[in-house]
Order: sequence, then structure tokens, then C-alpha cells
Amino acid sequence: MALKYLVRLATKTFVVLGVGMSLGTAAPAFSESPSYPWCAQGSIIRCWYMTREQCEEAVNYHGFCVTDPNVPRRSGEKTRG
Repeated sequence: MALKYLVRLATKTFVVLGVGMSLGTAAPAFSESPSYPWCAQGSIIRCWYMTREQCEEAVNYHGFCVTDPNVPRRSGEKTRG
């Protein structure tokens, strides 16, 4: 009798936890992440830099710094790549 009760209790607990985890809200990766205006372009592009100077220090002559094409720009703003 006690074993049946423990199995049912464990099953109900896992069901409740599973439903709770599946209904939890996960933050969207792209809409919540900040947009950094500078990208280091080497074999892949990494847009992790707020200033061109930060980007230049990171690439250290082993890549290029380009502006992030996904960052919204003000009208008339010039971009350097």
C-alpha cells in the first residue's frame, strides 16, 4: 500500500513540475539581447563591441571591425566599415 502511494505521489510531483516548466516563460534570445554597433569580422562575425576602439583592441590586426547591420541607424547617419 505504501509503495503505491509513493509511486503515485512521485508521478504527480513530476507531472506538476513538468507542466510548470513547460509553461514557464523563457526570454527570447534575439529580442532581449542588446544590439552592439561594432562587429569583429574574421572567420565569423562577432557583434560584441560598443565602440570601434574596443573592437580594434579585440581583433589586434587579426580581423576587421565593421558596423553591425542589424543595429537601427538614425536617418542620414554615415556608417564606416
